[in-house]
Amino acid sequence: MFDINTFSNKLKQYSEGIPEKFLSDISVERLYKICLELEEKSKLFNLTAITDPDEVIKKHIVDCLFLASEIENWDKGNGKILDVGSGAGFPSLPVAAVLDDYSMTALDSTAKKINYIKNTSDIIGVTDFDAVASRAEDAAKTNMREAYDIVTARAVARLSVLAELCIPFLKVGGYFISMKGAAAEEEVKEAESAVKKLGCKFCKIVPYTISNLPDKRFLVIYKKISSTAAIYPRNYSQISKKPL
Repeated sequence: MFDINTFSNKLKQYSEGIPEKFLSDISVERLYKICLELEEKSKLFNLTAITDPDEVIKKHIVDCLFLASEIENWDKGNGKILDVGSGAGFPSLPVAAVLDDYSMTALDSTAKKINYIKNTSDIIGVTDFDAVASRAEDAAKTNMREAYDIVTARAVARLSVLAELCIPFLKVGGYFISMKGAAAEEEVKEAESAVKKLGCKFCKIVPYTISNLPDKRFLVIYKKISSTAAIYPRNYSQISKKPL
């Protein structure tokens, strides 16, 4: 990884469209530490296929800052955020690094990754951060159900499957924000039935681009308008074989 000054310059170079407050000295320092931990721990076990420092900044850090910006557009308070299938800590860690007023919980089924995420959150100095090792289908049957103002997910599954894994965690009135690639509009159409059955309505698709990256990226946003029926989520094999 670059030294922190080079990192800061590159982060600002690639962050066109990102609010300047997300690039404060304290935020840059936190984001830099996330990258250092990712680089170091990726030598020990599989965290990410993206290892080039430039690519890490663009595809992991800047990508998640666009999500953080959109979260503030929909939730003006100090809401509770859940990141489903957090993996190597994206988007949970960068979002927590720049949104101090929010509570973040990272959820992933792999305990090793959850331990890594929690340790990294301690290193970067965010305090209102939790990390839970559980399958989403199981966690949604605990006190985590309908407990969050914002639920996010990145690179987990197609929306027709993802909706059933994520929406049960949302409070009525909360927002599900999914990070998607070029197939976003196709996935939205495919997931129409599932989203309706789970108690949400479609709000909008927000397109965005990252400097020097050609691929299309989108944030797909839904609002929870009614409580999710207790039968959902089903077990994952049912969800994946027969999406709602």
